Amino acid sequence: MASADPTPRSDPVPGETNDTSNPGIGDIEIMTDRYTNSEWAAHIAETQQKIVVKKEKYWAPGIGSKEFAETIDHTLLKLDATPSQIDTLCSEARTEGFKSVCVRLNYISRCVSNLKGSSVVVACVVGFHEGTQDTYSKLREARAAVAAGASELDIVLNHTILTQTSTSTPKTSNHKANPSNTTTESMTASNAAANSKSRNGASTPAEGTYSLPGSSSRLNESNHKEDIPNYSAIYTELATLRSLCPSPTTLKLILETSQLSPPKILAAAHLAAAANFDFIKTSTGFNGRGATLEDIQLMVSAAEFFSTKTKNNDGSPVRPRKMQVKASGGIRSLPDAVKMLEAGATRLGTSSGLWIMQESRRVLGEKEGGNRRDGPTRLYTDDSVGGY
Repeated sequence: MASADPTPRSDPVPGETNDTSNPGIGDIEIMTDRYTNSEWAAHIAETQQKIVVKKEKYWAPGIGSKEFAETIDHTLLKLDATPSQIDTLCSEARTEGFKSVCVRLNYISRCVSNLKGSSVVVACVVGFHEGTQDTYSKLREARAAVAAGASELDIVLNHTILTQTSTSTPKTSNHKANPSNTTTESMTASNAAANSKSRNGASTPAEGTYSLPGSSSRLNESNHKEDIPNYSAIYTELATLRSLCPSPTTLKLILETSQLSPPKILAAAHLAAAANFDFIKTSTGFNGRGATLEDIQLMVSAAEFFSTKTKNNDGSPVRPRKMQVKASGGIRSLPDAVKMLEAGATRLGTSSGLWIMQESRRVLGEKEGGNRRDGPTRLYTDDSVGGY
């Protein structure tokens, strides 16, 4: 696919009247869309039909190891978080060797100062936690976070766009889209059946996880333009954020999987890959259930699809390198963490990082024949009610 056109748009971002109404943005260029909305729908429909969910077990770092600790984004996103709690969060992250601390914008500078000289980086949430803020608000927040020293941004997708079409009634931020993942099984079975069919009468099935060439290269005839979600609006926002915050800034897109059906998760993953995001992430932890095994398996399968060259996708993946997957929301124990890593996640967003590391050391001690039975203590960073 061609790269996004960096030419500034003359038309406003959805939700905004014009650039002059947002003087705080300055010289930020709103990216031109790559395809028409119907073309996006065709590409996404192809993705939805070709991907087969893999349920293989991936390699995971040994529990308690340095590599294991480096999968954890140590997180504190409560609105009432205090400076003292942020200082403790940073101290814990430095001591345990976590990959990052993940906080809100108002504490980025403090975290950067606290972590100076360590390997722990600072991540900032953007558009948290609804994701429905207008594009300019997200751009301002992203720019401010990077200026304050954040090297990773966890950006909330405006997932409500995916559950709306031009003919549907707009949903409020309290609307609950289908939270069920039960359609993953049927979708996988259907795709697997298509993928097992022979090609051109040959006795061998089509290769890899891809369906027959051309099986979904265009929109299904029953789909109409007015029934398509505004994929263009999502892509434009994501591509503009990527342009504003180029590598080495790491961008993670929070999908809020509890609010999306599996096909919608695949649509969001496709758009994230097209916009060159580094991660797709499950949840904010503040809206419905957190990460599930099914979520991770689906997202990992999608990430692999987008970076794999095969004859069946014409050797043209959406992006040249593999997106990674971050599991977040409800990961509060060592078994939770191991399950997500073995499903293919490479990063864990949790407020229970300290508890997980203490638990891993206890398990290792027992395996080595030790008699330590003093269990780890849950600290304030473990949010057992809401959030991470």
